[in-house]
Amino acid sequence: MKNKYIRCINIVHHPAEVRVYRMLSAFFRLVGIFVCENLAVDEYGDEADWSYTIKKGSEDEPELLESQVSAKICEMEEVLEEESLTVLKGIWKMFWENDLMRKSYAVDYFSNVGIDYIYRQMEESMNAFEEVLTLLERLEQGRDENALGNVYIWMAKASCRRRIRELYTIVWNAVERGEFRKEINSRDVFQQLYDKHYIDIEDVFEDIQKVLDEDPQFFAAYAVRGFVKENNDKYRIDSVDDLKQAVSMIGDKSYSSYLQYRIGRYYEKVRPNMSQKMDYYRKAVEADSRNFRAVYKLALYEEDQRNYEKAMELWKNIINILEAKQHLPSLQPIECAYLYKAYRKVGELYNRAGYYEKGIQKLKEAESVYHSNKNGEEKKGFYPWMFGTDLVEHEDKMIESWEIYKKAARAKLEIMKVYVAITDASARANMRDVHIEYMGKMMQLGMLA
Repeated sequence: MKNKYIRCINIVHHPAEVRVYRMLSAFFRLVGIFVCENLAVDEYGDEADWSYTIKKGSEDEPELLESQVSAKICEMEEVLEEESLTVLKGIWKMFWENDLMRKSYAVDYFSNVGIDYIYRQMEESMNAFEEVLTLLERLEQGRDENALGNVYIWMAKASCRRRIRELYTIVWNAVERGEFRKEINSRDVFQQLYDKHYIDIEDVFEDIQKVLDEDPQFFAAYAVRGFVKENNDKYRIDSVDDLKQAVSMIGDKSYSSYLQYRIGRYYEKVRPNMSQKMDYYRKAVEADSRNFRAVYKLALYEEDQRNYEKAMELWKNIINILEAKQHLPSLQPIECAYLYKAYRKVGELYNRAGYYEKGIQKLKEAESVYHSNKNGEEKKGFYPWMFGTDLVEHEDKMIESWEIYKKAARAKLEIMKVYVAITDASARANMRDVHIEYMGKMMQLGMLA
């Protein structure tokens, strides 16, 4: 018997290939389907409603990417009612033609980089989500309110509005900080943003309630409503209730890990509570030991508590999770950032314990991650594929668009911290050549007068 709805899928792919995975996962999340990532070299995780295996070599012909993803969606006919699948195919067409995968990638990660070009891209992203929202509304108007598959339309509408609100807030804050649209009076910019892009949160609630009325077990509806509430002053305090409801429905399955992490972050940033925060970060790791974001939070905590041996173990755990991707063209900005920080932290802890040679070795590993250009390769690099190769003006010169994002990601890593740690350790260990080398690098960055 086929399912009326699919709520969660598992996608297996090889570490060196992420394009089909990124496209599929972004699409399914738009329509409210949870996605579990499973690396083919290290299979793990819980059983989901449906499982995809992305064939190795599927990215050898990138021009066929759209047809490969479409074919994967069509495979759902084995487990999903035809009418629901037809709706998914229709939404996929909107998603692909408006390039929503790229429009929603790493929005939060690049939210505070202070770069005009990136904020302009975020404005374009809002336009794309608004275009799809209009198309979804037209699709809904032509359907019976009880038609099978409407859940995916309502979830997609809610997800579009969620993204628009997030992008709206990022751009608004950039204007407020004086980082964007500086040539125009900020009051006028705020008015333009409001007139063109403001989203009423009540519209999100209306679609989410329709989903829950149709399928009370559709746990993604609670998750999306919680995420939207987090971005609204009136509802922020209550946002955690929806996330907890989603977790209670999922249980301790591996795909609850990200929600557990978000609940922990709520108790860190919205309603500070150390005990609750750490409890949920631990639960996130218990659900999925490869959740490097949550492991990172545990490592910071142990270091703050001066439990350096435990902290070292956790930092090394992050390295174990991510180092296989270190020299791959598929290495993504967020993965790179966590791997870099883990190497740096391990190096600093070795230095603290007096093992300077080991510490410097790990700090140099961090530097190697910082300088890695493998993911900038023309044909298979993640950056050119995700952020494009258009020639654009940036800082008075013409460069390819992906290089702007690469530079922004590197700036967030703060390489000076590595150089300071190496110069300090090399001085203490009387490693004169290393000390001179890294003093020179610091001077090149203008860190020394």
